Amino acid sequence: MNAVHYESHGEGRAVVLIAGLGGLGAFWKPIVPLLARHFQVLTFDHPGVGLSAPPAAQTIPTIAAAVLDVLDRESIDAAHIVGHSTGSLVAQTLGLDHPGRCHRLVLSGGWAKPDRRFRDLFAFRRYLLQRVGPSAYSALSKLGGYDGQWYDRHLAADAPPDFDAAMALDVETVSSRIDMLLAYERADELARLAQDVLVVGAEDDFIVPFYNSADLAERIARSELEKVDGGHFFPQVAPDAFATLVGSFLERT
Repeated sequence: MNAVHYESHGEGRAVVLIAGLGGLGAFWKPIVPLLARHFQVLTFDHPGVGLSAPPAAQTIPTIAAAVLDVLDRESIDAAHIVGHSTGSLVAQTLGLDHPGRCHRLVLSGGWAKPDRRFRDLFAFRRYLLQRVGPSAYSALSKLGGYDGQWYDRHLAADAPPDFDAAMALDVETVSSRIDMLLAYERADELARLAQDVLVVGAEDDFIVPFYNSADLAERIARSELEKVDGGHFFPQVAPDAFATLVGSFLERT
């Protein structure tokens, strides 16, 4: 495996934060300092993405192997695992295939298996990326991913987005990552997860509607379900609330 770029902040029991489809550890920037008050927080760029950029196979098991690599490099036997969106699939994989390396799991904005709407939405996102371009793809991700008021305050500009503008985004890699999440499904195995699991979903999530989180929680024996607001990217929209919710769950004895 190519060297995975990762960062470590804080001290205490280790927590690995696994980003979603974008695959960048920077997704967690608002969360890291909040959790690092009580934990050693590890973030990383997925293989083939960001500073882990040498080409790599885009599969969920490859990303799971990267997490294990980071733990080994830090001499950590086991950690709490927090995965958002696509990262929740990685967390599920780690819990199923490497239970001894996982303490508690947090599955944030995740799902058990892609339904028809999910497949159609991601097929459309891939079409937009390949046929229109990265800027249009990115614009849809932001419009559909963030709470409307947060988008208006933080991302909206005076002029409409330029959907044809040049943008540094590896179309082939992102397309492969969309195929990766559409191909992965281990819903029938989730009942054997042995960890305590917190499932968190946003009531106003357009990309992965809340019923996916409810379905995910129903399949896991030792799970609890929390409903929040903030759209699909709710950890970024409400970082304090997210960090408090996750931290409280991870600190339980």
